[in-house]
Amino acid sequence: MDEKLNDLINSSDIPKQLLTYFKESNRAKEYINGPMLEDIQELFIFYKALFHFDETEFSAFTISTLKRGSEATAYYYYLKKVLDSNLELISKDENFIKNKEVFNFQYEEKNSNQVFMSVLNEFGQDVEDYYKKNFKKTEVLETYSLLGKLELIYHITGDEYYSKMYNDGKNIINNKIKEYDLQRYIIVD
Repeated sequence: MDEKLNDLINSSDIPKQLLTYFKESNRAKEYINGPMLEDIQELFIFYKALFHFDETEFSAFTISTLKRGSEATAYYYYLKKVLDSNLELISKDENFIKNKEVFNFQYEEKNSNQVFMSVLNEFGQDVEDYYKKNFKKTEVLETYSLLGKLELIYHITGDEYYSKMYNDGKNIINNKIKEYDLQRYIIVD
């Protein structure tokens, strides 16, 4: 690697894993150049500013796109397309998830009945709100999260009662969403 490119690599804002790869790999010099490194850095800064993501995956996808080859003039768009398609991105926007507790769920088999009944009661309250058309009180994301928790417990335990409650709940919610013409906002399978 020439000295200018080596200095550019050392001063770039890229994931540590990628920096290590560029410094230690003998093959890296075959497919990296200054403008491509700038494109990688620009995309890394972009994603880092807006999203939470796995930097190791970012590095791996970047290395694989370099190895596959791309013209330096189109590399930015090629790498961005690969990253957009493959990188799991989670918004940093605090308003994106109004209720972060929706995703907080711990399950222990020894208290499965207690957990299931607690989730079922919350879910039942949401169903009741749907029947009363009280949409301001009910978050669709939270309702589907509760339904997912019911499904998870059912699959872990294999309990037929849990299966019936999950399936009945799913049918009720799907029917209400269709009835109120909300399906354009959420996917109903």
